[in-house]
Amino acid sequence: MPICFLDTEFTDLVQPRLLSLGLVSLAGAEHYVELDLATEAGQARKRVSSDFVRYDGVLDMWGLIPDAACTEWEMGRRTGEWLLKLSQESGSQGSRVEVAFDYQNDYELLEQVVRNSGLWERVREVVTPVDVGPLTGAQEGEIAAEQCFGELARRGLRRHHALADAIALKEAYIAVKAVAARMSNATHSDSFRQLAQHALYQGLDEAWLRTWLRAPAFGLGGRKPMDMLDEPGGLDALKDLVTRIATGTYS
Repeated sequence: MPICFLDTEFTDLVQPRLLSLGLVSLAGAEHYVELDLATEAGQARKRVSSDFVRYDGVLDMWGLIPDAACTEWEMGRRTGEWLLKLSQESGSQGSRVEVAFDYQNDYELLEQVVRNSGLWERVREVVTPVDVGPLTGAQEGEIAAEQCFGELARRGLRRHHALADAIALKEAYIAVKAVAARMSNATHSDSFRQLAQHALYQGLDEAWLRTWLRAPAFGLGGRKPMDMLDEPGGLDALKDLVTRIATGTYS
């Protein structure tokens, strides 16, 4: 099932009304629309926006993406058509698209704007919402997102731009899924079973070990222990470090 990543910017947290919307597919196809603030409707929505939105890093990024400004109806039409096209391009008729987000309001605002354009009955047949916040909020995801924002600065984009946040969410997802895959391979290895037995003998359970394996270790020069499991001498080095942690001689 194809997946795309969503972020929106909106007026405030109490009564959120859509200002901009960004989507990016796993393959990197981008979609971005923003409300035309030069219109009467845009000015009205700007007036009800929070001080943070108006003055602290949201509306000052308007106009960075060519031809993105439009009416709210057009925002919904373009977004609906982009999702329908993504479904059609997946290779099988009627294929659903996962729309990933880390904040529920984002999906609700997407649904609302597409519904107002008249396309929701078609779009709802091809989209599946999925909250990836619990996944992408992991340490690996946060690190990947920060690195992504650094790269996006070259495009003049930064945090709180809907497209930038959607792209960062995608990179966080990729990073966490990659670590999960590596962890799955690692924990099915003979080296992991030996290390788990050693940790248990030292009074450290497997749940602790799984968490420890994923995090950069000071005693390994910042490397992740799981990356050393199957290296020559790696298992012995990890056993030694686990022993020092368990006995309090780790420094």
